[in-house]
Amino acid sequence: MLAFAARTMVKPLGFLKPASLMKVTGRFKAHQDALPRLPVPSLQQSLDHYLKALQPIVSEEEWTQTKQLVDEFRTPGGVGDRLQKGLERRARKMENWLSEWWLKTAYLQYRQPVVIYSSPGLVLPKQDFVDLQGSLLNSLKACWISRS
Repeated sequence: MLAFAARTMVKPLGFLKPASLMKVTGRFKAHQDALPRLPVPSLQQSLDHYLKALQPIVSEEEWTQTKQLVDEFRTPGGVGDRLQKGLERRARKMENWLSEWWLKTAYLQYRQPVVIYSSPGLVLPKQDFVDLQGSLLNSLKACWISRS
């Protein structure tokens, strides 16, 4: 009985495949090839952005240690250089080097409510604030509500 069921079951159509990996015909993707590919940021740029974002939220000791690790990571021929080359190879082979990872990480492996934590603009109404304080207060409320 199980063998019969296994042979006759309808197989999934790949609903979880990223749109960039599916070949869709017709007008939907008619100009896809004319669009520029998603660029791979340079290792230098990525590490600089990382350090800039991290500095205000860590202690001086943590900052010094992290800066040292980042400098070691960015050395030519080091781990960062090898990973960057692998990412650039991936970008040459794929239409969008990030889409598969984004789908898995942001939507399939993430165990929090996706709409609140990943796309807050979808559920929050448009707000018109008269000053910065009103905007900050609204952001604080949204953060507080999302904690529960």
